[in-house]
Amino acid sequence: MSLNIKNERTHALVRELAELTGQSQTSAVEDAVRRRLEELRGEADREERIERLLADLKKARDEFGPIEESEDWDPRGDFLYDAYGVPK
Repeated sequence: MSLNIKNERTHALVRELAELTGQSQTSAVEDAVRRRLEELRGEADREERIERLLADLKKARDEFGPIEESEDWDPRGDFLYDAYGVPK
């Protein structure tokens, strides 16, 4: 198998990476590509999790309806904590 890269900047980057890591150029390229693939796969997984969470939140909102605010409703939770942040 062969990979022929005809870009001098890419060659320089690979040489620098190999020198800094103590790896061969082949190992440095393999490691960099593997890490990038893991990063991209992780982003896809993260997007899927976000979509599932948003769907769950929508389902809960549809089921329970909006929060009804009343006169004594406090979104900051002051009814739970005193002025020093200690639970009441």
